[in-house]
Amino acid sequence: MSETRPFWRRPAPPLRATPVVGLLVRSYEERLTARGRYLLWVTLAFGLIGIDTRRSQAFLLFAVCGSALLLAYLLNEFRRPRVSFACALPPRATAGRAVGVTASLEDPAGRAVRGLHVKLPRPIRWGSSLAITPAEHLLDVNAQHAAQATFQLLPKRRGRYLMRGATVRRTDPIGLASGRPLRAPDQTLLVYPRYWSLEDFSVPAGRRYQPGGIPLSSSTGDAIEFVGTREYREGDSLRNIHWRSWARRGEPVVKEHQEEYFCRIALILDTFQPKRGKPEHARSFEAAISVLASVADFYSRSEYIVDILAAGPEIYEVSAGRSLAYLENVLDVLACLEPCHEFPFEKISPSLFERLQRITTVVAVLQDWDQPREDFLRRVKGLGTAVRALVVREGSPSKDWRAVADELDISAMTPQDVETALQQGSVHD
Repeated sequence: MSETRPFWRRPAPPLRATPVVGLLVRSYEERLTARGRYLLWVTLAFGLIGIDTRRSQAFLLFAVCGSALLLAYLLNEFRRPRVSFACALPPRATAGRAVGVTASLEDPAGRAVRGLHVKLPRPIRWGSSLAITPAEHLLDVNAQHAAQATFQLLPKRRGRYLMRGATVRRTDPIGLASGRPLRAPDQTLLVYPRYWSLEDFSVPAGRRYQPGGIPLSSSTGDAIEFVGTREYREGDSLRNIHWRSWARRGEPVVKEHQEEYFCRIALILDTFQPKRGKPEHARSFEAAISVLASVADFYSRSEYIVDILAAGPEIYEVSAGRSLAYLENVLDVLACLEPCHEFPFEKISPSLFERLQRITTVVAVLQDWDQPREDFLRRVKGLGTAVRALVVREGSPSKDWRAVADELDISAMTPQDVETALQQGSVHD
């Protein structure tokens, strides 16, 4: 685990998200330089000390410092830097892993520009969950040479961050405040959950006939086997015409194939949380997402077709494996997944049971074990589908799962076990 806050802890909404106070906070963070912010606090201290003008002359220092800040602010109010500015963020990152961002500046006319204040503003939502170091750069652009400002982003939690564009501003001669910004475009940063590389994940696998499923997948593993030719029938695809047989027989002939059997695995994520959840519920939820991401990563390197079903405010369905989709498609969904406050299996069941005639194995990542979850998995197994369940929970489950552990292939993990696996395993960036 990195030295940052544990990945399951949700931060409180920051002050910058409020309408009035947020504007003042953003002005304090973005318009003042580090030197200017220091002088502001000194000014406020002098103001408190000199509030009684008959006993102290500190109000004079307050007036001098306050005047310097006000003058610096007014001098820069209408100054915009005339430079070429570009700053692109990576589209994706992983919680707990730092990524670098570089901003480049250049004067189109080849002149030197002094006193530039470059800053990468934190997002309004979850801003406290994204550490940006250094907070700002004060630099000069030399004639005929471009300048660069490098930042390091460390996201502390998964999610979809709406990043405001990096800014460059001109500063006053002594570098207290900055003026109107030249802003790069806003961007979206998707932060994936942490996951580790599983070397082995055994499940009771089977094989079922996939009507029409193979043509949608790549040629990895099983393929459509050529078994012979037959006469052309209305509706046959022109791509299946066997040209040599047509030339030999003088009439249209098409190739006939036999679709093979292969494994199709459904990964089910239990996203249920009470409306007034406790901190341990949030820890279990985030740990369950990391477990599912690790299992999805394992199967993305195999020849299996994998369906991801997660019940949230909506049902999320992603197919991966056999080149149907990259692992990033699965992680994109998991990065934005929110808890569901309604019992999720009531939503998953109709979609899942429509697919059961093609699914060979169900791997369920659960946050609790109780009678409804047991009934659900028994119904799945009763239809001929192999089952494996992983219970990820902090504390004792609602019902003891050990009595049916062998029958339903159940194992359990705690958030602490997940964190240990993340520390010891090969964690992905």
